[in-house]
Amino acid sequence: MTFNLLTGPFFPVRTRSGARRWVSFADLAKREGDEAPVAFAWPRSDFNAACFELAIGVAALALDLARPEDWHDEWCEPDGPEALADKIAPFVHAFAFLGEGPCFLQDLAPLPGDPNPVEALLIDTPGANGQKKNADLLTHGGRYPQLGLPAAAMALYTLQQFAPSGGAGNRTSMRGGGPMTCLVLPGAHQDGTPACLWDIVLANLPLVTDGVPRQKLERVFPWLAPTLTSGKDTGGQVIHENDPRVHPLQAFFGMPRRLRLVAGETEGTCAMTGETGPVVTGFVQVPYGVNYGLWSHPLTPYRRLKPEGEPYPAKPKSAHMGYRDWVSVTYGDPVSKTADPAQNVQHLLKRSAELRQKPCTRADPRLRIAGWAMSNMEAIAFLDSEQPLYLAEDEGAAKALAGFALQMAGAADFAAGLLRNALRRALFSENASVDTAKGLFHAARASFYAETESAFHQHLGHLNEDGGHRGEALRRWLHKMHDVAERLFDDATADVEANGDAMRRIADAASLMRAAFFGYGKDGKALFTLLDIAAPATAKTAKTGAGKAKGRSL
Repeated sequence: MTFNLLTGPFFPVRTRSGARRWVSFADLAKREGDEAPVAFAWPRSDFNAACFELAIGVAALALDLARPEDWHDEWCEPDGPEALADKIAPFVHAFAFLGEGPCFLQDLAPLPGDPNPVEALLIDTPGANGQKKNADLLTHGGRYPQLGLPAAAMALYTLQQFAPSGGAGNRTSMRGGGPMTCLVLPGAHQDGTPACLWDIVLANLPLVTDGVPRQKLERVFPWLAPTLTSGKDTGGQVIHENDPRVHPLQAFFGMPRRLRLVAGETEGTCAMTGETGPVVTGFVQVPYGVNYGLWSHPLTPYRRLKPEGEPYPAKPKSAHMGYRDWVSVTYGDPVSKTADPAQNVQHLLKRSAELRQKPCTRADPRLRIAGWAMSNMEAIAFLDSEQPLYLAEDEGAAKALAGFALQMAGAADFAAGLLRNALRRALFSENASVDTAKGLFHAARASFYAETESAFHQHLGHLNEDGGHRGEALRRWLHKMHDVAERLFDDATADVEANGDAMRRIADAASLMRAAFFGYGKDGKALFTLLDIAAPATAKTAKTGAGKAKGRSL
């Protein structure tokens, strides 16, 4: 039952011709012809996202790129399958999956206890508590009674990388439960040929400035040595990135869960892929695996509660990624300094010339954002979204574009607040106790962002392409926000019972919101300040402005 994730046909891919193949790691580097892989083809989105993390981690170790110019050379003249096979040879032994000796991402020694069903490796499989609460209506138990070796290995890796809370002593991943993964997707070549899978791996490679530990691979692959456990016998030790026993590249190979897989007694059919062969039917788990402290994962954006605070990994909140979240993930927050994009996104500025120039000429790349939205131990939804990215011509243009995006997003937040406040005034009396974070207020706010998203990226793209007039673009953005807010306000108040008090409240609220969008009153002045637009010279009060705004056009 010997199987190796690097030398065996572990990776399911879709090729440029549209065919589906199982290939080895070195074969991922095929870049020419119809058989070049262009995407991973696991039947689960979380597996595909995790598979990129695995491939990028292995490539970072194999290629050992320490300087930007090293990355430039590899990008423009990448290794082929044969050269890549030679470079991974020194650590292939660490990727044996079952059998004697160390096994990929599993405890070095056998573990005591009864086995769990193998499908419990999957993050969206409800646990015992979820089944008691009838939370398994959408993901019933018994979906995967057995998994083939590739699917079992991918399930194991995905769990270790994204591990949520799992009960007492069962550690989360080094990025906490359900972390966010960001991938830069290179654009197509000028001749229309799509980027191949290896292009994506190279575009997201971290620089290994600490050097690759060829002699002490257990610093990268923790399963090659006894587990650095975190129980009471060790004082609950926490492993940080600067610990001499680990290497920063362990970010791609973390082992927070102590597991040993259980193989089936006979061959069978994988319930996930349909492939026949050896299968895994369960796993034994004990608590207190590696308790990771402060780490910086190259593919994850980070946040801080305050500028000098410790960073914590960003996490998806739902299956939707809007432009408000996109701005934070792409540009961070350079004003408050409480948000940092993932390292691979930050590298985009330094790598933009290579992404544009021959022989690697391409269109603008895109950003793929993925991860589980979690509620403690329960999976809510999986985010898998592609968003635009814009390659600026130089550092100055990139900073200007980031500033423009942050300015538009900040104005949108303020405009959405104007809509919320207007609905509050229109539909409820002044002294009513109202939760404006829920119900129709939440729906109106979500609709506002959804209906302005296309215009947001349109303005940003045009400014990047032709260097259009920023002030004019911001005025168009203001006009779009006003139009959407007015329409959503009218929709939300259309069915209100027609009595005198209600109609008066609606009319007053509409006038005040309209005045703000024309720059009148305190709110109007604040909105225009955010957009660098001069407020009307006669703007004294919102009520005065409301009258002057009637019939005017932006």
